[in-house]
Amino acid sequence: MNIINYQYTCISQPLKVVHEGTDLAKIWQLRQSEYGKYYPTMHDAANDAYDDYSCILYSEDETGDITSTGRLVLDSERGLPADEIIHEEINLLRRHRGRIAEPSRFAISNSARGILPTYLRTYYQLARENSINSLIFITRDKNIGFYRRALSANLIRKDVGYHYGTDYCFSLLEWEIKANDPIYSPA
Repeated sequence: MNIINYQYTCISQPLKVVHEGTDLAKIWQLRQSEYGKYYPTMHDAANDAYDDYSCILYSEDETGDITSTGRLVLDSERGLPADEIIHEEINLLRRHRGRIAEPSRFAISNSARGILPTYLRTYYQLARENSINSLIFITRDKNIGFYRRALSANLIRKDVGYHYGTDYCFSLLEWEIKANDPIYSPA
């Protein structure tokens, strides 16, 4: 795994950042286990090309088992995962917003339920620390209301045209970081 250059002094506990000594196989195992429940045709939840351009976060229990993981993919020459599906919309966001990044590969086990707000707060802080203007993400359309309420996310595209081997509809949302400063800024 390559180490990319980004700042991460603001990681919210209990999250940790993957470093060279982290056992990535455990993170990939959790990804595959959780993704397999919801996306049976997804067989590449382990290391993919975007891991090398990401700040990978995780939590673990007292025995060292990984209980959750997610990553923030930083835009690079490789692009973002969403580029593979809706490149034109992503390029338009780059032109209008400048630096963008994409949270992805969320996998949260039952023992870590309730940790999503910690990931969102950490992604916000990572974006601020790394001068990222917007976070984009693809999510099931049933989650649009949650992200609009919680993050004031903008719906960019209702149906991205890709369904990850399911019958679900997936949407593209944008979270403008500066628009949310009053909500997420430290007191």
